[in-house]
Amino acid sequence: MPSDSHRVAILCEFGSVNGGEHSLLALIPAIRDSGWDPVVVAPAVGELAEVLAARKIEHVDFSVNDNRDNAVERLEELLGKCGAGLLHANSLSMSRLSGRLARRTGRPTTGHLRDILNLSNAALEDINTNRRLLAVSHATRDHHVAAGLDPDRTRVVYNGIDPAQFRNPVRPSGWLKRELNITRPSLLVATIGQIGLRKALDVLAEAATRVETDIDYLVIGERLSQKAESVAFEDAVFARFEDSAPSGRIHRLGYRRDIPELLAEIDVLVHPARQEPLGRVLLEAAAAGRAILATDVGGTGEILTDGRTSILVPADDPAALADELARLWEPTRT
Repeated sequence: MPSDSHRVAILCEFGSVNGGEHSLLALIPAIRDSGWDPVVVAPAVGELAEVLAARKIEHVDFSVNDNRDNAVERLEELLGKCGAGLLHANSLSMSRLSGRLARRTGRPTTGHLRDILNLSNAALEDINTNRRLLAVSHATRDHHVAAGLDPDRTRVVYNGIDPAQFRNPVRPSGWLKRELNITRPSLLVATIGQIGLRKALDVLAEAATRVETDIDYLVIGERLSQKAESVAFEDAVFARFEDSAPSGRIHRLGYRRDIPELLAEIDVLVHPARQEPLGRVLLEAAAAGRAILATDVGGTGEILTDGRTSILVPADDPAALADELARLWEPTRT
């Protein structure tokens, strides 16, 4: 198929739907409105494929993991078949692949930087071959530029959400407390996201040992990594939670798709991350009008203001987190 200069292929590594995929899905209507014709290049099986089909977004099957040795050749062949004139990589790791493709073929490519990671010189060389790079925050851009990323081709484009989805999609009715069988007065404190070291759920578990108030902790999300250390981390976190909180006050909700409805029911979103390029869930909680207690790391301070739109505390400081949780409970006492 002849290439179309306004047809853009968007490359995703995984078939799951997490922050980067949610941000992409929110962006696609605007891509279409601006005159571009998007096609998502991603694994055939998974939640992402299901969502793309439901929203009638064109999707072609491609998996890097099928054979990494010839990924560039397979990708170039696929792009030729679908007629895309531009390739955009939706993640840092896929920006390496798009950069290698650009170096080999001269095809125009762009990449999204959604992570703050330490990169090798080889990775930086690959990523710098893209014509344009989009960082989700100044913190993300600054980190990578300091390591050797080309500053002239790197722009900051914040993640976007549709606020209407989170401004009381349903009026709070107490359904969540009923679902969890919470009958006593209690502050609902939720953390939303992957369970892993970077999200620092262990810090919240430690903070819970220091808070003597009526709080129910809701853990919304799941562990994606199958590495032994990740499994051990999760086990240790919930063991600490069980040690610190009264029986029945730790609620593991797992992966949920009804985030707008959940945000309407909780009292506080707590986000104790050790590093955060730009937390999408923080934007969602702000749009929902929830109280936000987060760590002042990465791009968080670019979208939230301590004392006005949120309470920000240092990372890895369970005492500070506990103090603010206790203070948030005080106004609800009679």
